[in-house]
Amino acid sequence: MAALALLATVYAVFLPAAWARTELRGAEPAEATFHAGTCILGRCSVTFPFHGEEVTAGLPLGTRARGHAEGDTVEVRHAPGEPGRVALAEDTGRGTVAALLAVPGGATLVTLSAAAAYVRRDRRTEDPADPANPA
Repeated sequence: MAALALLATVYAVFLPAAWARTELRGAEPAEATFHAGTCILGRCSVTFPFHGEEVTAGLPLGTRARGHAEGDTVEVRHAPGEPGRVALAEDTGRGTVAALLAVPGGATLVTLSAAAAYVRRDRRTEDPADPANPA
């Protein structure tokens, strides 16, 4: 049961992250200032001009900083009219989305393999037809 809860959590985190990047693939480009943090956990941000104002927006969970440091200029894509929905332009490619979708896929295979091994083990211990010990 714990494995299913963990699997559900993996899907709840990685599918929206992949979807957000897919939606922003052709969105408005902008030059932004990178603010460091733990990007993989969604704790880094960028500041960029939007309609004459400076907007600071958090980058999505799973962002790979790729060696960017505090203050670097990076290219981002933001949703039209929604500057809070932003991703690094280099993070909106098909490879990134595929990698984000591979995590839940791999987690599903591991969970199914573990469940099959558990069921197979239980069947062996319940097998009454033991030729070494006739009833």
